[in-house]
Amino acid sequence: MKNFTVKGLITLLVTSSALLLTPMKSDAQVNINRLAQVAKSCQEDIFSSNYYKRMRFDRNSINQYLKNSYIPEQAISYCIHDRYHYSLVLTKYPWLNSTGEILPGYPGSVVVGALANVFDSSHTTSILDCIANQDVSSQECSETRFGISKVNSFINYWYESYAVNVCPSCVVAHNEVSGSREEILKAFIKWFFTLDKAQRRELISLLGDGDEAQELRLVIRGEANTAVNKYSEVRQGVEEQEQERRRQEVLGN
Repeated sequence: MKNFTVKGLITLLVTSSALLLTPMKSDAQVNINRLAQVAKSCQEDIFSSNYYKRMRFDRNSINQYLKNSYIPEQAISYCIHDRYHYSLVLTKYPWLNSTGEILPGYPGSVVVGALANVFDSSHTTSILDCIANQDVSSQECSETRFGISKVNSFINYWYESYAVNVCPSCVVAHNEVSGSREEILKAFIKWFFTLDKAQRRELISLLGDGDEAQELRLVIRGEANTAVNKYSEVRQGVEEQEQERRRQEVLGN
């Protein structure tokens, strides 16, 4: 597909409806209703100029990205992964919704979800040591600083940014802060200390460097990856049905 056409967009939009017709037993790891809602919201936002205006993006730059043949479908996949992942984190820790913001327009829950997504099984420097040290430029904070920068990598790979996909106001907040990752890390640490002790322990059980925390992050990321695969599977089925319908029209059936 050289350019992303209206026909391609219609196919994507139909996919969210087709998901609702998929039996739940088809994949125990995927909540089909949740996936359909996430897919629909991503399809609406990824191709909406109003969505990017909320982030104060240069719309001309976005148009150039979307002209590339591979970008739209790839952007949809990233969006579905991140929004589904974030919904899993909020489902597991529902109290995060009421813990406030690290900066105006930047909920602490978004940083938690994004760090849970970016920290992998090779996570070696402890976020707990970073928070205890409170020196954002220290070695103890190196991996968390890197994670924060990955959260906010809007410029060249906007569609890979967790914040772009789940929190437009976070993009604005990030761009209004000088020092970027260090300032956001400072704000995150300050926010962390506003939580009660039980909440802090729960977050470390997700973001820490222990085996159980690593396993939990992998499980959540795995479920989000499975959701993306399910979406792709259903979309392929929709495309095949449309191809068959066109063949039958040619034959007069």
